[in-house]
Amino acid sequence: MSSQNNKKVLSLFIGLLCVFIIGVTSIAQGEVKIPTEPERPRIGPEVFKLWEPVKDVMSGRPWLLVEGIDPGLWARPGWHSLTRLDWRQLPAVFAAPSPTTGSPALQAPGAAFLVPYRDPAPAFSRDVLISRDFSRMPFQTEPHIAVHPHDPDHIVVGLIDYNFPSVSSYVSIDGGAHWEGPFQVPYLLDDRVSGGDPVLAFDREGRVYFASISIGVEDFAVGPLYSSAMVSSIVVSHSDSGGYDWPQTISVARSDIKTLDIDVDPAGRMRGIVSIGFLDKPWIAVGPHHEDPEKDTMYVTYTDFRVDYDILWIGELPTFAPRDIKTTIQLVSSEDGGITWSEPQAVSPTVRRVYGEIHQPVDIPGVFGTDRVVQGSQPIVDRDGTVYVAWLDSTDDGSMEGLAEIHVARSTDGGETFSTATVATVFNEIGFRPRNAFFRYWGAAFPQVALGPEGELYIVYTARPPDRPNDDGDIYFIRSLDGGKNWSRPLRLNDDDTNRLQFFPAIDTDPEGNLYVMWGDMRDDPSQTRYHIYYTRSEDRGESWGFELEEVGIHVRDARVTDFPSNPNHGFPYGLFIGDYFAITATGGDVYMVWADTRLGEFGPLNQKIGFARQRAIRSPEIYISPSAGAGGQNITLQGFQFQPEMNIFIQLGDATISTTRTNREGRFNADIYIPITGEGAQTVTVFDDSGNRASTSFYTEFGFGNIQDMQRDFQRQIDELQRVMGENNEAWEEVREIISALLKEKVPE
Repeated sequence: MSSQNNKKVLSLFIGLLCVFIIGVTSIAQGEVKIPTEPERPRIGPEVFKLWEPVKDVMSGRPWLLVEGIDPGLWARPGWHSLTRLDWRQLPAVFAAPSPTTGSPALQAPGAAFLVPYRDPAPAFSRDVLISRDFSRMPFQTEPHIAVHPHDPDHIVVGLIDYNFPSVSSYVSIDGGAHWEGPFQVPYLLDDRVSGGDPVLAFDREGRVYFASISIGVEDFAVGPLYSSAMVSSIVVSHSDSGGYDWPQTISVARSDIKTLDIDVDPAGRMRGIVSIGFLDKPWIAVGPHHEDPEKDTMYVTYTDFRVDYDILWIGELPTFAPRDIKTTIQLVSSEDGGITWSEPQAVSPTVRRVYGEIHQPVDIPGVFGTDRVVQGSQPIVDRDGTVYVAWLDSTDDGSMEGLAEIHVARSTDGGETFSTATVATVFNEIGFRPRNAFFRYWGAAFPQVALGPEGELYIVYTARPPDRPNDDGDIYFIRSLDGGKNWSRPLRLNDDDTNRLQFFPAIDTDPEGNLYVMWGDMRDDPSQTRYHIYYTRSEDRGESWGFELEEVGIHVRDARVTDFPSNPNHGFPYGLFIGDYFAITATGGDVYMVWADTRLGEFGPLNQKIGFARQRAIRSPEIYISPSAGAGGQNITLQGFQFQPEMNIFIQLGDATISTTRTNREGRFNADIYIPITGEGAQTVTVFDDSGNRASTSFYTEFGFGNIQDMQRDFQRQIDELQRVMGENNEAWEEVREIISALLKEKVPE
């Protein structure tokens, strides 16, 4: 049998299998019902079932929701599909099973105690863990970062935070040394939960915008049949306070559910097509208006998914059979600070994936392909107002296999029209997950875009190297110096000789046009499990890469950033999700990086935080003791500085925790602690905060257990000598004994 026939048979089998599976789940879970009044079905997991065929090409959190493994669901059971609790199951809620042990998923206080000494990178600051926990869900992921245009020390980070149903922001006003937050960013009022994909951008006035997904549930009816499905909005929130509050969230585009060609067959059964939309993977950019350079225009791109289902019948029961999936990259824009938005404009062609031989494709104008998706778009705006949009095209050999392409389109009229897209590169597409880890990493193939001061376009992405079949991902760089018309050949950036994985690159330029790239890298771990963050830069528009620090004798092609590695299996449950991207941003004086960091889960319960580093050194925490010496068994004053604000503090003497306290909003604390009686000499006092920051000093015990023992032995020797000298003079001896006893009471503390 030919390969083409094999593919047709496989497509037919998959199509029939989908019909069977969805039909069975419809019968079992009530996905499609003929209701009797006044009964109406409760909303439950069935709202996700219609997205089963497309789940793997959705972005992070929607994939988790459809897969049924989102921690926000398994830890919060109940009839409401996204947030509301079934009060009859409250005991299960308050003792949510751990995904690894089956016991309550409690976050042990002071887990940072067990993190060993950090190995600092010579060219970067110590790492700071930004995020903190407000529930038994110690998981944050998918960070993005933006810097105030007039204050390079004012940084805002957006992230998915499983402490809350909403996404969150954190703010630093000292270049990332200290962080305040979290500040929740609301989803839409009538929706159920945030879908993640947080992306930030500042405008020229210092207003910061936060793009994300808002997920809801929509009922629909086809004659007497009705059901429910997950739908979404691409939303943008704004903050005039620099990220400290988000007073308004606006939907810039909303998916819908349509019924097409509905009719009744001779047997009285409803026939036709149900077309369900979902908007996914937003990205935001702000830049000069194309006609008025004194004004800003905001652009948001996203992927428009649309799945068409035929209404079929199995006996007397109706069900949905997937017909095809269409995907389109779309763009909306705003010229009034995000209050009103344009109608969606298609940037890419519409492509499709067809299910089964019974649904052989028909010619539809503007729709291409039989096994193809587009996803992972990014817009960027040049100084003259030209808008560029890049995205991944899986090509017609299926997604996550074979070859893929990165396409770039351009608009010079504010996004009203776009040029025919240019193919910037063709590469070996990476899979859903690498062969050495469980986390999804297909998003690493999505283009990450930056612009130079003269309109240079730069893109980084992850691809399988053509000459090393056992390597599941290297970092590649391409550029265009003529407005996206022509592109360079791919250049590999990671400078290692191993087959170990590199993933999730991010790129930015500074005002001088220098290039900066970061990524996750497993080269240092022979087991190919833990990753560090690596970094490189170029000062000649990508001709050469690497950097030199003469003061510390460094000249390398790339360099490690992190001071402790991350093991994904110790982070998100089952190691399944560390996001679809990391992020970097550059100013004239520094480079800031954020990533998913799992170090606190290395020796304790699962834990995933957001890590941060920069090039400038960050002062280490400091503690001071007063007095610094004295007898054991007294109170002393302990002061701490340079810790993270509003975090729990754990104080250890040697290996024992002797006290706890909490920092204030400046990252300081003042505590009166009791020093137990110990041996004479220096005693190590160590202080930790919840994020792993620590500082040490010593208290010198001048009088301790050893001194008491020495005094007792010395007095005993003197008594023995007196007894020998005085012989049998018992009366004199008793008098001496009373004197010694009184002396001991005076000199030796009780």
